[in-house]
Formats: sequence, C-alpha cells, structure tokens
Amino acid sequence: MKKFEPCPECGIPLFIGRELKWEDNGVISLVRSPANRMVLYESRVIDSLFRGIEELIGLPIEHIVIESRARETKRFIERQFPAWLRRTFHYLNRHNVRNSPLAVVARKPIFRIAKLMAIRSMEISELYGYGRYMLGELWKSGDRFPWRVNLIRNPYSLPFSAADALGTAEALEGQEQWVKYEKIGEDVYRVTSYPAPHPVELKERLRRKRYAFKPGDITYRRCASCGLPKELQRYRWDPEEGTITDEESGWRMAIFGPMALEAVLDDLQAELGEEVPRVVVEAERRFVKSRVGGMNWRRGGTTFNRLCALRGMGNITLFEADENHLSIKIENSCLPMLMVGMAQAIYETAMNLEKTSYEWEQKEDGDLYILVKR
Repeated sequence: MKKFEPCPECGIPLFIGRELKWEDNGVISLVRSPANRMVLYESRVIDSLFRGIEELIGLPIEHIVIESRARETKRFIERQFPAWLRRTFHYLNRHNVRNSPLAVVARKPIFRIAKLMAIRSMEISELYGYGRYMLGELWKSGDRFPWRVNLIRNPYSLPFSAADALGTAEALEGQEQWVKYEKIGEDVYRVTSYPAPHPVELKERLRRKRYAFKPGDITYRRCASCGLPKELQRYRWDPEEGTITDEESGWRMAIFGPMALEAVLDDLQAELGEEVPRVVVEAERRFVKSRVGGMNWRRGGTTFNRLCALRGMGNITLFEADENHLSIKIENSCLPMLMVGMAQAIYETAMNLEKTSYEWEQKEDGDLYILVKR
C-alpha cells in the first residue's frame, strides 16, 4: 500500500473509501466487517475525557484505558497474522530454541514479514489520524524483539498509542506484557513493551458490545471517483504527519472503533461504581464547553443530524429544542455518555446557560434518548 494515494477528485486517501462505508443510517461500517463500526471524532476528546475523569474521582485510570484498548488491538493483529505464522513466532522466541541453527535461519524471513506488517499497520494508523509512527532502534540492532520499541510523533492519544504497541507485542510473542512511554523530543515519544503481568482486577471484566443497526434515510452527495460523501472534504488528511483536521473548526480528528472506548467506560463503572456515568457526562460536558465557546450553536436539528451521521455517531430522528429543553432521539447510537455530555454542553452554550439537568436512556435496540432541561 502506498503511504498516501489520494482520490484524484476529492483528495481523500483512497484507502478510506476502500475500507469504510458511510451508511444511510448514521453508521460508518467496515467494508470487510459490516457488523462493526468506526467513528470520526475529535481526538483530543479521548485523553481530555480521561484526565477529566481522574480529576473528578481523584484516582488514576490509565492502566484501565491501556488494557482495554490493548485487548482490541491484540485481537486485530491476531486476525491479520495467520495462526501458523503466530505459532512460528512463539516457537522461535522460546528460550530453548531461539539460538538453535534452525531458529537463526528461520528468524530472518519471519522477521521480515513482521517488519512489513508493522510498517503497514503504521501507515494505516497515520491515515486514521493517529500520529506519525516510526520504527524503533531495535529493528537495526538485530534484537530478538524489535517490535517492542516504537516511536510516535504527535499521538492522537498517548494511552491508546501505548496500548496499540502492547497489543501488537502480545499478539506476536504470545506472552503477557505491559508498556511504558517516555517523551524524547517535542511531542515525540518512545513506547516500550516488556514482559510483565496485567493489572489483575481487569482480567475477566471486559465485555464486547454488538450493535443491531436500524435502516435509515440519510443521503449524501458522493464523490464520483471514490464514493465517499463530499461533506468529508471539510476534513484535511495529512498522512505524513498522521493527522486529520476539521478545517472549519481547526479541531484534530481521528477514526477509531467506539467499542474500545466503551469498554474502558464499562470497566470504570464496574471498578468504581454507579457514579461513573455521571462523572463521564460531566467530564465531557466541561471539555465540550471549553471547546465550543463562542461558536454558533443555535442551529436546527437538520444540521446536527448531518454532523452526527457524518461522524458515524448514529441517526438523529428526533430533535426538539426551545428555551426550556432539548430533546433528542438517536438511532444506532454509540458512546452514549459522551453524546449526553455533548448535548448538554451545546444546549448550555446556545442558550447561554451555566448549568442544566439531564435525563438519558439507551434502549436495547440501540436507540438513545436525551433530555436536557434548564
């Protein structure tokens, strides 16, 4: 795959149009796995949300974030590598065979495959807006585990980037590891994984959510060449830096699976109690208000429906607002606590209110109901 092969008409990387589909129901689905979804979301929300939660509860949560994300990454890498190849990696790294003549001979072509896979994964990450990834120094030194050290510039999320490195190393080596990162330059980090146990309390807690998608009637004007919605041209892709920027707001965006973030929030609730949803909504409300201050949010439901759908957050089928309340229904919803915090923040900004109350419920069929009141 070329690092950046843009559509000749709209300029968006062709890889995006080949791998993702903007559906008519507010979902961005994976072409190869339509039951799974992605979102196009402001990347600063991720780490800012976690910092806000830590401030509100007074406890560190990064270990939960890293393990949740790492498990998703590990599953993804295991699907990319055939089982026979992963078994070969595991065999070659066993203490009693790794220095044998056969292992030495076999390691070179196997590691060449691993390096190519690492480069491909980095290129995809850059197209998804995760930052600029670089191979670590261990690839040149002949280390047995060269994938354990990676460099990243301008990461979209430090915990998620660390978790991606961790999940990849675990998939390749077949052993439990942990990860650390250190700043080595201006917004440049070295991420290192190493054999170590995971936090014990998370081992059996993660759950993977599935979404039953309802049909919709959202229509897009699409690029005649790649088929992507023309509205995506408001975003500027810079694969060399690994960034996606909303040129209207200047916000940095990223494409990621919402289930990884939802798994983190589920773990937090299981670990810390029923107050977590309220804390998450409040952290998101504060962050969004700090970002949208001064912007014109007194707009109709049609505008929000288009924006919500374009970002893959679902299909707004009800939007009612007046001086006293905001009522929203979203079909095929995801990240419900973030959506509640966002709705509250936008309504408060539009109405010049300091604080509002809210109610919300996500039904089993994926419908999300939000009510914001004075």
